[in-house]
Amino acid sequence: MNDKSKLLKKMATWTIAVFATVFAVFMALFWLLVYPVTGGSVWNVLGATLSAGWLIFVIAAVLCFGAYFGYKLYLDRKK
Repeated sequence: MNDKSKLLKKMATWTIAVFATVFAVFMALFWLLVYPVTGGSVWNVLGATLSAGWLIFVIAAVLCFGAYFGYKLYLDRKK
């Protein structure tokens, strides 16, 4: 395995870890904010939590994909 593929796999791991961290933190935060208000079942609270944070999750995913593919382009252009 050459050096570029190792670096690209490491970057993929980091972008997945960053997205998972953002997702977990904001889901926990929104859960704590939404649960006392709705007081319904777990599925209702989960739906309300996802609907409250979907824009943050999409932005984080786009930034992670952009960082990964930008780094891939950087490695491809590098000697």
